[in-house]
Amino acid sequence: MTLPIANIPFINKRVKFPVTPHIPAGLTTPDQLRQIAAIAEKYGGSLKITGGGIVILGLSVADGEKALAELGAKPESFIAKAVRGVAVCPGKPHCPMARQDSTALGLALDAEFFGQPTPGKLRLGISGCPNCCAEVMVKDIGLYGTAEGFTVAVGGNAGRSAKIARVAAEGVPAGQIAPLVRSILAFYRDHGKDKERLGDTIGRVGWEEFLTAVFPPR
Repeated sequence: MTLPIANIPFINKRVKFPVTPHIPAGLTTPDQLRQIAAIAEKYGGSLKITGGGIVILGLSVADGEKALAELGAKPESFIAKAVRGVAVCPGKPHCPMARQDSTALGLALDAEFFGQPTPGKLRLGISGCPNCCAEVMVKDIGLYGTAEGFTVAVGGNAGRSAKIARVAAEGVPAGQIAPLVRSILAFYRDHGKDKERLGDTIGRVGWEEFLTAVFPPR
């Protein structure tokens, strides 16, 4: 397994680099945690718990590649122009506030979309209720559950140019979410400029144009 960062000269010159194994929806097992801890010890790294995963700090790029190969994990990327790991709240059956099964849907979306190329980085989050514990309103594509289905918000950004996402649809059944995400990504790929975030693309092209493209008249 080769890290995407391994072929970037300025990063290869760095002595150490954080390595983050992809843990879909942040759901892990005791065995995986023990394995990550053992790998960190083997290569002299330390561990940091992040919002949706565990970062092994202090490894060289070469050792990072070995670590990921031994873990059998895909790498998260801090720099890829691609769909990042899907952020998911605890959801059903673990949270009494959940109105929809965010966990099952989040895992399905992560399995299909993680790592797919996009004009700029794209963050996707899903929460089981309007409390939005997965911070979905600052994601490029954010979903939260209600009794009627999922509310879909787009164009959020928690980066240096922070933006609140705009609601595009409400009451969407879980089974219609993946096709909707495909349509949003198709619009983004068709219209997005290099390194442009989805919200900026929509703002430049136009909200109504976006809705017409993604939600064609029936």
